[in-house]
Amino acid sequence: MPNPFENGDILRLQTVIADYVWRLDMADIDGMLELFADDSVFEDTAGNVYNGKEAMGGYFRSLVKRPEFRGRQHHIDHTRYEATADGYLTRSYWTVTKWYSAENVKRFDVTGHSLDRFVRAGDSFRFAERRVHYWRDIDCPWKPGGTAV
Repeated sequence: MPNPFENGDILRLQTVIADYVWRLDMADIDGMLELFADDSVFEDTAGNVYNGKEAMGGYFRSLVKRPEFRGRQHHIDHTRYEATADGYLTRSYWTVTKWYSAENVKRFDVTGHSLDRFVRAGDSFRFAERRVHYWRDIDCPWKPGGTAV
């Protein structure tokens, strides 16, 4: 299996992830959907699954129309990379922050973790699957005395 740190794939994957959050936070849904394979899958934090770009586009367009969405920043970090036969599987933490101008307050809105599957697309990658989950004390992937998920 390829090593993403030796062959440059890590930079390609990080670029796709960075483009995803920038485009999402700017409400550029068409641009964001370019980062997904045609038959990709997205699972939101409520457990709803959207199959294909058309379904995903409907979800994201309704999301960015909500007044509370504007001004949010999505951060994806502490990514773990695992090579697969056709790309990579990644696990990451994500955080959503926002500066509420009317109150002059900066907040962490939510935190979570994600599982992403990437497939090769020419000399880059596309999301084939993105599943996002909240990270809460009651349902985080906690294994006391065991190994990490």
